[in-house]
Amino acid sequence: MCISYLAEYLRKVCKGMDWKRRMVETAYRIAEPFCNNPDIVGVALGGSIGRGQMWKHSDLELCIVVESRLEEFQHFNYLDNMGVEIIQITKSRMKEFTEQFDEPDQSLLGFPIQIYKCKVIHDPEHILRPFKKLYDQYLFHENITQFKEEEALKQADTKLLKAKEHIAIGNYKTAAAHLRIGLNFLLLAYYWHHHIFPRSQNRTVYFLRKNSRIIGHTKLYDAFIRAFCLDQPGNRLKEGLWSAQPDIFKLSGASWGSNSSVFLKNAVDGNLEWGHNQSIVYVYKYCVHRMHGHDSHPEDLYDQPEFAEQFPELHHFLDMDTMTLEDVKDWISMFEESRGALRPDSSILV
Repeated sequence: MCISYLAEYLRKVCKGMDWKRRMVETAYRIAEPFCNNPDIVGVALGGSIGRGQMWKHSDLELCIVVESRLEEFQHFNYLDNMGVEIIQITKSRMKEFTEQFDEPDQSLLGFPIQIYKCKVIHDPEHILRPFKKLYDQYLFHENITQFKEEEALKQADTKLLKAKEHIAIGNYKTAAAHLRIGLNFLLLAYYWHHHIFPRSQNRTVYFLRKNSRIIGHTKLYDAFIRAFCLDQPGNRLKEGLWSAQPDIFKLSGASWGSNSSVFLKNAVDGNLEWGHNQSIVYVYKYCVHRMHGHDSHPEDLYDQPEFAEQFPELHHFLDMDTMTLEDVKDWISMFEESRGALRPDSSILV
């Protein structure tokens, strides 16, 4: 049973800190039913809890190895007062990777980074441990970080191109949404370039400011602050988020499952109590743009008058009532400047 590993893990990680001990005990308690599920052949604690790098508001990335995807489990959950992301990986895919592995190549890219240095707690068929050994050893191999950087840059460039296309026809609000998503990909490209492990999306702005010393400039940080309109007074950020939450939760339920709204409310600091308000507001705005990027929504959604009429609070929260064409053009310039500072030898797809 997975609970047999608890005492050892508590000894290694918690070091007398009560909140860490409670968090680990909760994580094992959540994981126990998955260990006992006959349809699950492997369980690991992923993310910061698995790596032993948690903070007081970490959620749990729970990796489960399955014969085939189990539809009864949603990705986003809130269990035992903890946010839980259930990551399903099929047994055949994991075994194929392990058995065919020769050298670090793009086959490693298909697995989520949340399982890096995970804590394996249930592995009766000995599938997770050999996979973990390879994944942990090679995730930061030069080949892999270069692959990840290039893929993130490709996604960032695609979004930049989309933003410019919409600017050209006057859809600057939709352009801003593409640009914001692109900035997230550009952040990942920077991190992989500098071998910085992406962690804690709830503290993205805090870590980006801190990691600007490693990056060597604040161009990307400045672009984040401006494009996500995070330089507003704290009260305005709070009021905007709180008034838009009913629309956000309705959207998340339709896009990411019925559990996602509770996850967002509790595991993504919906009450803005953790001291990272800029990061939390960024997460909510980014998530809304990702959810609206689904095929069921019009391409120029934000520039349609009906959007502001039907969702005035959400329209306001996304800054669509205050941004201007010139603002978005400035954000594009900041994006391009930070993009060029990373890979000046790489052409942007424009």
